[in-house]
Amino acid sequence: IGMQSFNEATLAAVARRTNTKKLQKNIAALLDAANMHIHIDLIAGLPKESFADFAASFNIGYKLKANLLQLGFLKILHGSPMGEEPDKYPCRYSKQPPYEVLSTPAISTDELRELHILEDALERFYNSGRFRRTADYCLKQSGLEPFDFYLQLGRAVPAAVGTSLDDYTAALLAYFSNALAMDKAVVRDLLVCDRLASNRAGFLPACLQVPDARLRKIKKQLQELYP
Repeated sequence: IGMQSFNEATLAAVARRTNTKKLQKNIAALLDAANMHIHIDLIAGLPKESFADFAASFNIGYKLKANLLQLGFLKILHGSPMGEEPDKYPCRYSKQPPYEVLSTPAISTDELRELHILEDALERFYNSGRFRRTADYCLKQSGLEPFDFYLQLGRAVPAAVGTSLDDYTAALLAYFSNALAMDKAVVRDLLVCDRLASNRAGFLPACLQVPDARLRKIKKQLQELYP
């Protein structure tokens, strides 16, 4: 579902007049049917959409609980209205492909950079499908709006951290249990469930393993019983 935005002023500015309240209701009905895989697409850098406006759109889209909430960044393609009418659609964009918007009168370069940080966190923690139980619990426990939650997560666990899935899992456990002071045992158990649900081999990274001195004794007894 290519929403682009839930901000009606922004949609009107790009000739996409939409009753967003009605559309939210229809999207919710499709999701309630639970018989199809649904994506919602949002685009950052659109006319008349500030950082705060985009945050509001993101929160609406996330709370609908689509299978994927995809965040893209506006590209100014040659021949498009925004490319051909700079007075009507003032913006600064890269002159090299893919011609991504760098700033507009409504949103700054630094703010768009922040949205890239948010996108990375959203892709790895939610859209990957690997951490849905943990995501639901930690978002609720944080008391934050989804936009603030994912932006803070992206800042705390940037793309350079957790280059492997195991490293990223360890960073999540540390962040939620230390920085956000959540119950480490609960977060660990949820991460265990999430990792096992997406790993047929049943392997857990070292950060989620709980050493138990009884294990060696039990293994020895089993070897004696079944040599």
